[in-house]
Amino acid sequence: MESKISWFMKNPAVYLGVILLLIFGGQCFLGYTEEHRVYVLEFILSIVGFLMILMSLTRKLIHKKQKGT
Repeated sequence: MESKISWFMKNPAVYLGVILLLIFGGQCFLGYTEEHRVYVLEFILSIVGFLMILMSLTRKLIHKKQKGT
C-alpha cells in the first residue's frame, strides 16, 4: 500500500497548487480586506492553484476506483 507522503512526492502539481493558493489567495484576501479591491492576477493565480489541487485529487480518486474494480 502506498503511503500518503510518497503520493504527494510523486505529484508536484499538489505542491505548486498549494503554494499558489496560499501565496496568491492570501494576498487576494488581504488586499480585499484592507483596501476593498480585488486584484485580478492574484485572484486568477489562486484559482489556478485550487484547480491544480482539485485535479490531482480527482485523478487519484479515479485511479483508485479503477484499480478496485
